[in-house]
Amino acid sequence: MRREAALEPGIAHNRAETADRAQSATDLHDRFGRRISYLRVSLTEHCNLRCRYCSPEGGTPRFARKDHLAPDELDRLLGVFHTLGVRHMRFTGGEPLLYPWLTDRIAHARDLGVEKLSVSTNGYLLDRLAQPMAQAGLRRINMSLDSLSPERFERITRGGDLKRVLRGLFIARDCIPHIKLNVVLLKDENLDEIPKLVDFALHEGFDIQFIETMPLGVAGSASRAQSYASVTEAETRIRRSHALEPRPRAVDDGPARRFGVAGFASEIGFISPISQNFCAGCNRVRLTSTGRLVYCLGQEDGVDLLEPLRGGFTDDALTDFIRHKVWHEKPERHTFNDEPGRAAPVYMMRLGG
Repeated sequence: MRREAALEPGIAHNRAETADRAQSATDLHDRFGRRISYLRVSLTEHCNLRCRYCSPEGGTPRFARKDHLAPDELDRLLGVFHTLGVRHMRFTGGEPLLYPWLTDRIAHARDLGVEKLSVSTNGYLLDRLAQPMAQAGLRRINMSLDSLSPERFERITRGGDLKRVLRGLFIARDCIPHIKLNVVLLKDENLDEIPKLVDFALHEGFDIQFIETMPLGVAGSASRAQSYASVTEAETRIRRSHALEPRPRAVDDGPARRFGVAGFASEIGFISPISQNFCAGCNRVRLTSTGRLVYCLGQEDGVDLLEPLRGGFTDDALTDFIRHKVWHEKPERHTFNDEPGRAAPVYMMRLGG
């Protein structure tokens, strides 16, 4: 009996390793050795702001309702991607809080057992929806906050009300434990505000990350030409007043390099798609509201899932189809620097960033 008891931990460990290998074999991979564990789901291309680096001033074209995934179709696809080993799902837009069935999708993903659920938002409707999202199972929010100046904020967002966004942010803090602020670096607008934004995040208990503007669509291309600043500039400004301590990166995290500051729980991140290419570690694909699976933020390459979904494919067939397409077609990297024209037709507010 003693001998059998002594063997049990080893047997259990070997069984766990065997199960992990079996799961890995069925997970989503590409031919460059990357495991795809992160799905960004754009629920709508609609937005209630027109941020200058994201949207043309007049907005983007909109699809007819029949061309969008129905809620039950989206739920099927979320289940398929969970079967494929997706551990992190982020609901985006446009502005996902405009999507009428958002809390139902959060609850469905939670019930599937998705390990990490998050929502990206401009914060405009958080005062109404933070509590319902929390009750549905949401624990993480990424919120855009490019300036703490009401005038600048209104100019960058083309009409946004900073006071309302901050009200929603503090309401969300009371019920959603993990909140991260996203700051797009704009050299002609907010570089001088970086220290103020960092201090705000540290003292209010929010994570914060600084992101280089990308040449996506007409708006993004113009913003990069006029306003691009590298994360190195942001990091240099922060280091003048704070000693940054590197933090580890989880397997299903995004591409940010993360740091902490002694005495604070908050993290400071830097996302550098232009100056420091991070494609070798890409772990994500994107699903649009019209059912198109997009492999890379910087390219239009992808595959329509709406047709097979409505054409009678079983879940197993969809799983095999997606696995095959991602393996053979996901590109090795974006081409922002050497082929900027490939990103020009891509609208950020359709793909969700």
